[in-house]
Amino acid sequence: MNIHIIGAGSLGLLYAGKLADSGCRVTLWCRSEEQADKLRASGITIEEPGRHQVVDAHAFSVSSWSSFAESGGGADADYLFLMLKQQGIEEMATEMLALFGQDHRRLLCFQNGTGHMERLQDLLPMWTLYAAITTEGAKRTSSVSVLHAGHGTTTIGKMKPAGSSLDAFSQDDHEIKLVKQLNRAGFEAFLSNEMDEMINRKLLINAVINPLTALWRIPNGELLTSPERVRLMEQLYNEGIAVYEAAGIPYGSGLWEWILSVCQSTSGNTSSMLKDVMDGRTTEVAWINGSIVRLGQKYGISVPKHELITQLIEGMNT
Repeated sequence: MNIHIIGAGSLGLLYAGKLADSGCRVTLWCRSEEQADKLRASGITIEEPGRHQVVDAHAFSVSSWSSFAESGGGADADYLFLMLKQQGIEEMATEMLALFGQDHRRLLCFQNGTGHMERLQDLLPMWTLYAAITTEGAKRTSSVSVLHAGHGTTTIGKMKPAGSSLDAFSQDDHEIKLVKQLNRAGFEAFLSNEMDEMINRKLLINAVINPLTALWRIPNGELLTSPERVRLMEQLYNEGIAVYEAAGIPYGSGLWEWILSVCQSTSGNTSSMLKDVMDGRTTEVAWINGSIVRLGQKYGISVPKHELITQLIEGMNT
């Protein structure tokens, strides 16, 4: 398959390297020409426990965002993977993707939080959009290397256009081929017709884990090392569930157990929010815990822990 990946952060490098190594044609789009030059020179290094893999630079193509439009905007791609954080989507989508909004393309969106899919549907009316939920643990250690800190799953589902029938939501051979390609690359990938539920589950997982790791400056697994930390996790979880119940939002079963399992399976991972705080970047807390706060306000549910967490993290933003 021919995959274009927009964003060369931790997940972008991990998926680009593993897909390219599995024989997939990969084009990686970087924010800066400097990073693109380094990747062309040295390839992608993927570090895993007991394994150090270098994906040769000749195994994939790399370009900077500045050449996206003049290169046709990924017109030859079977799929484009959008691997930017929430705060970078609006500008990039407006300036780059919307230029090709009337074309027919397939876009997988790997963002945390909510609200971005609706905005992208407005900007890209003819594109087929997919939500992608991943629990892979990845930490970028340099502009050309990534630590694969924990294996997870990648769940993909087509976003149902407003007013469409269930037939428009069915899986096709092209999507099955994508999942098989991801599996060959070493990812445990699935297709789902219940992406609303998956998005809600991932939102609450992130709302419980990410801000606490950022505040305490600890990897995911250390959240489970004291009863005080677990108690605050439970309080954030219970507030979120109360909001979901009031709003009639589906979240499935066993969500608390899944949160604990994510902490365990990515025990050594530095969350994206902690990485943003340490690097002095704006975090995604407004789209994660802030989403819980806004839902609570809408449905009259008090969420004081999420409100405080949001304020504390935003106070770190520079």
